[in-house]
Amino acid sequence: MLNKPAMDATDFLFNLPDRLPVGVNVTTTAGEVVKLSGTAEIMDPPAMEVRFAPGLLPAPERIDPESDCLVFIETGEIVTLICSIEPTPGKDVLYLTVQDLIQHAEKREYFRGPANRLNITWRRKSAPEVKKGFSAKGVNISCGGILLVTTQPVEKKEKLLLEIHVPEPVKKIIKCEAIALRINKLKDSESFVAVRFLDLDSDMCDDIMAFCFAEQRRLLREQVVPRDL
Repeated sequence: MLNKPAMDATDFLFNLPDRLPVGVNVTTTAGEVVKLSGTAEIMDPPAMEVRFAPGLLPAPERIDPESDCLVFIETGEIVTLICSIEPTPGKDVLYLTVQDLIQHAEKREYFRGPANRLNITWRRKSAPEVKKGFSAKGVNISCGGILLVTTQPVEKKEKLLLEIHVPEPVKKIIKCEAIALRINKLKDSESFVAVRFLDLDSDMCDDIMAFCFAEQRRLLREQVVPRDL
């Protein structure tokens, strides 16, 4: 389910303290998402700048000015600022204009995004000799777990080895262990399987969050709201 903006972005920026630590996702011209930490300074809202330690920010010519820049703020709640980048980024600083603000009612680890564009394979942990995995379709995903559809039988509390191919702009392969918590049988031998991740690290979580935000932004652009499953 999409989280919709709950307040005006300009009003939100006016209430932020100076030199606020933030997380930033920047997309390069090669389609790579670079995850950075910086310090935000509010200029003339909705304009803001984010400064980085020397050498962290990609060179200006490597930054794609047409892609959204995501700024993550935690001030007792999770807030994502969806920003456009000024065409002439400076050295160790990004000049941004906030286009949208999204407040997440859910905690970070439970914020869900649509997963239908994910390419998923899974194997049984109890049969490590089986190299080829079973394919599955994603429904939704968070840093806590994923809801998927598979034609292969899965037992409740069975441990699985997942390989999740995340498309652009993240373009990563996430390999992790999970446990099946809920199975709902469908027609044609398919089943909904809700699994919880067991060994997801912070980098994997960041990749999932970046994908969720990118999918959310894409759906908002297309004015498509997915069915709340």
